[in-house]
Amino acid sequence: MSKLISWQEFEAMDEAARQAALAEMGKMVAQTAVFQHTTDMLSYHNQLVSLIQLLQNGYTQLQTSDNPSEWQQQTIAALLMDTLIFQFLESDSPERENAPSELVNALQSIVPIDADELNRYLAHLRGYTQYQWQLAHLTEHPPQNMAVLMIEFLAFAYKEEKVAYGRTNLIRHLLPTYFVERRTGQLNPRQNISDLMRQGRPIPKPPAGFHPLAPDKESLQRFLAKLLNYDPVRPYAAAALFTLLPIWLRFLQVRNLLTDAEADAALDDLAWLKGDLHSYFANLAGDDALATAVANWPGK
Repeated sequence: MSKLISWQEFEAMDEAARQAALAEMGKMVAQTAVFQHTTDMLSYHNQLVSLIQLLQNGYTQLQTSDNPSEWQQQTIAALLMDTLIFQFLESDSPERENAPSELVNALQSIVPIDADELNRYLAHLRGYTQYQWQLAHLTEHPPQNMAVLMIEFLAFAYKEEKVAYGRTNLIRHLLPTYFVERRTGQLNPRQNISDLMRQGRPIPKPPAGFHPLAPDKESLQRFLAKLLNYDPVRPYAAAALFTLLPIWLRFLQVRNLLTDAEADAALDDLAWLKGDLHSYFANLAGDDALATAVANWPGK
């Protein structure tokens, strides 16, 4: 089994050692927990060049495998394509309207690409394209609408809050998943086993009184607990989710989906989680940045 590489260890490596480690890690792509941890770590620290190398190594390994996982191939291919795009956006002139041939060719080597659709996607990620959302469009968290809203959040976080695409992308799918799980009762407190035996399995009900796009402390605590306790353990994703929530709430305010009073109430409620999360990350060896980020929350 491949050993987890901590951020502290990765930072201390020279370029040759990093490339060797990423090549070896790519061969271990089937060890999902190790590979997931490393991609999360590199995403959190926005190490896009290293992340691209790792994903390319892992994708090649899966393609040549005797028993490849189609789901894992699709997941890695999607992250690889987004990372290539993030690298381009963070290094390119914002005045450029269309994707250069080098980017198109790099993406074409993974899946067929429509150049016009790619340019529309780039405009969205740059923040040039925005929809006029109403809360009714998002209350039931329809996947397509939430996916588009998260793209707009990535653009907002990068342009207005100076948060790198790699880090924000960690919560791009997690946050909609959290809202769906909360709405469908999956994050409700577990019922006592004796009650279940007497009454039968209850029909899950969503909690009442919560804004559909503003997290609450109790359900978020349960969602974060799954990230921090279930395999694969994802501390970087959990840290990104919690520490980026103030920016998420500001984004909703700017888009008139959340009032100032609702945002303040949500922050006050979520502050209850800060102490325990800071204790957890302070005891996590190999990367002080996570505890520091939680300590600085909400970081206005």
